[in-house]
Amino acid sequence: MRKARFRFGIAVTMLAAAMQLGVVAPAVAQQGTPAATPGKGVNVTQVAIVTPASRTNQGWDQQGADSLEAVAKDEGIKAVVAENAGYEDITPTLKDLAAGGANLIICHASGYQTVCPEFAKDSGVPVAVIENKAAVTPNLISDIETQAQEVAYLAGVVAAKMTKTGTVGVVVSGEPPTWNYMTVGFAEGVHATKPDAKLLYSVIGEAAYDDAAGAKRVTEQELAADADVIFGMGDGASFGMIQAVEEHNAKAGANKAWFIDVIGDKREQHGDVLLTSVLFDYTGIYKQMIQDLRDGTFGKVYTMDVANKGVRLLDLPSDAPQDVKDAVAQAEQDIVAGTIKVDAISDAAAMKQKLQELFPQK
Repeated sequence: MRKARFRFGIAVTMLAAAMQLGVVAPAVAQQGTPAATPGKGVNVTQVAIVTPASRTNQGWDQQGADSLEAVAKDEGIKAVVAENAGYEDITPTLKDLAAGGANLIICHASGYQTVCPEFAKDSGVPVAVIENKAAVTPNLISDIETQAQEVAYLAGVVAAKMTKTGTVGVVVSGEPPTWNYMTVGFAEGVHATKPDAKLLYSVIGEAAYDDAAGAKRVTEQELAADADVIFGMGDGASFGMIQAVEEHNAKAGANKAWFIDVIGDKREQHGDVLLTSVLFDYTGIYKQMIQDLRDGTFGKVYTMDVANKGVRLLDLPSDAPQDVKDAVAQAEQDIVAGTIKVDAISDAAAMKQKLQELFPQK
């Protein structure tokens, strides 16, 4: 897998993948699942979710799967989790879920932005995608916008208040919209709190979401460059980032470094280095989608933000300085009130341009 590392002030050439969604008339639904009829509700008895990796990875996949199972239990319906689907063509998995009776399939990865809308239009089976507003179709395709730039701004406030070296780092396992949103939000939070801070940005590789070895190596490079707070976005790769921080801290005379995670709570196993984490709570959105299917109003954009608690920070350690907690609380209030506006930038090239504006190379 190709690896890449970027620093601000260095021009980066990006390959933009053009995404086109063909307009295809809905065909007959897969066996076992009635096609959605515009304006009419669906008797929801089963909802499925497709995750690219393991549902026990304490991150993105687990939070989606756990949220769906919690909602299904509350609603008295069946939840089906299709895990480890990878990032290749998942059409066979979608067909199996539809044949098994799924009334809704949640495609829990930005990498499924194209295949799932195409499947929905061909089959008539409703789907929910991640960050693809253009695909929204009445009663057939809904979009989940993980507006995590706001909560990442709060993580940036934490990092800026906690750094001793004045250098913080971002390590990402790829550059999907969600990671780009959070990178910009984090950078803006750091800059607003400590304008003279230095920020490092590194990419492990293309779709290196489970590359723990690569994540460890890249994180070590940022720690060696004096970063003492690492904001890591990596799913399974996060464990490599954490290992790098733990080994750094174990060295004699090393300055203590902290790790800020996404998307889950690993404090029980790694509380000695985990400063906080971005948490995603899909339960409210999943509940609303199911109700909208029943009401015949499915096919819209559902947004997760700080105001509706769809995204939030894991509580800081009890011994964290009070001024840090106060700064985070104030920033959260200002975001909800609209006093602080956090840029929503999903494109990788535009994200890098924003980082260059905030932290130009000196």
